Amino acid sequence: MSPTHAEVDVLIIGAGVVGAAIACRLSQLEATVAVIDRRHDIAEETSKSNSGITASGWSLPAGGLEARLVRASSPRWEDICGRLGVPFRRCGAVVVARTQQDAYLIPEMMRNAEANGVKVRALTAEQVLRAAPHATSNSTGGIEISAEGVIDSIRLTIGYGELAALNGVRFLFSEPLLDAINSAEEVVEVRTPGAVLRPRFVINAAGLGADAVSKILGCEDVQITARRGEWLLMDREFGRRVPRILTMMPTERTHGLMVIPTAHGTCLLGPTAEDLDNKHDRSTNSDVLRRILRECRTLMPDIDERYVIKSFSGLRHHSERTYRIEPSARMRNVIHVAGIRSTGVSASPGIADYVLTLLQMAGLEARPKTTAYESLDTPPPFSGTLDCEQAGAAPFGRTVVCPCEKVTAAEIHRAMSSALPARSISGVAKRTHATWGRCQGAACLSGVSFIASLYLGGQAWEVPYGEPGTTLGVARARHV
Repeated sequence: MSPTHAEVDVLIIGAGVVGAAIACRLSQLEATVAVIDRRHDIAEETSKSNSGITASGWSLPAGGLEARLVRASSPRWEDICGRLGVPFRRCGAVVVARTQQDAYLIPEMMRNAEANGVKVRALTAEQVLRAAPHATSNSTGGIEISAEGVIDSIRLTIGYGELAALNGVRFLFSEPLLDAINSAEEVVEVRTPGAVLRPRFVINAAGLGADAVSKILGCEDVQITARRGEWLLMDREFGRRVPRILTMMPTERTHGLMVIPTAHGTCLLGPTAEDLDNKHDRSTNSDVLRRILRECRTLMPDIDERYVIKSFSGLRHHSERTYRIEPSARMRNVIHVAGIRSTGVSASPGIADYVLTLLQMAGLEARPKTTAYESLDTPPPFSGTLDCEQAGAAPFGRTVVCPCEKVTAAEIHRAMSSALPARSISGVAKRTHATWGRCQGAACLSGVSFIASLYLGGQAWEVPYGEPGTTLGVARARHV
């Protein structure tokens, strides 16, 4: 099959939360925009394994670009999530000082928060328990940050992508960047296995791969390393005991371990922070997971490991120079969006606006699109309403396929037929949470794979679990 040829105003490389947010913002303009990604679906790297926290910016270095963009984004979450149908809750956070040395840091952290324009409150040990009754009674004080929230970060990324696709942005998946042609200090052509694109502007939002993309484009060296974080996921029964985020006193390197209520009712413990040379190592270690339990119990003693339903790890990118959002020094039409660390979700609306400003300064002229959609018409999930009458009024809404997460057949059909449809079982899971509950798919995997096969073709057992070729590992039984 010959490759697709197209001219585009803006080519975005990377379909994580940052690339998707930029695509969504640009989709509001009269401009042709395309997104390429080497993976088979949106939100397949860092964006599907982060904390789900919408940070307020209280602990970030004061006055920097990261703090500015996080602060610009923080007040907007209620509006954005309402328009995209994304679960969000501004639950607040309590920093627990576990030692006297931690307590000495409280005034300094308070000054930093105030310099970033974030309202915080110093707490005594007694006030920590009033602000967070689930916290340890052995603290030496703490800090309350009411503006912190939790979000379904995967659904956010998909929501950005779906709205962008509705507004005409073209997403090309399983299309890694292979080559680029330069002329007069500009990228004039890029090639993937199935496409040849001639962009006016290129956005390098490739996350962990931003360094490799920069090299292929003929730009300067961008140093990106991987930092692995291991997590434990607790079920909804335990999640009901965790009304607010609990976190350790942050350091220059990490926020430390946290107890995080998720936007959909479960709870996360973690993450660790281990620097790696291997950008693909998502393994977990039983000793590390035991350490997570042990240290998180210093924040919340009432953590029972019987409620753990899953362990996993994610990779976030790390660089000596963070928040490298700027035009390339070598290619005039390339803008790097690299070194975003762990605040990509929290800053994504602000990053998108900032990149648009850089594009306009570089010469992009595009009027607002008068016919652009500004929101998604997505019914709320059955798990959020438990409205049986409403669910039953829709075709297939009477059938609950995933009993743990209360996902109906209608929701899975929507996931397979949306503007940015799922193309695997993991794609369905990211859009609906089916297979992600207490039983981890034991009760619903057959139903999910059957419905997916109606759209993808073939037998249910042939449906990809994730990337093409990653099937369930079963086949027809042999007659013996």
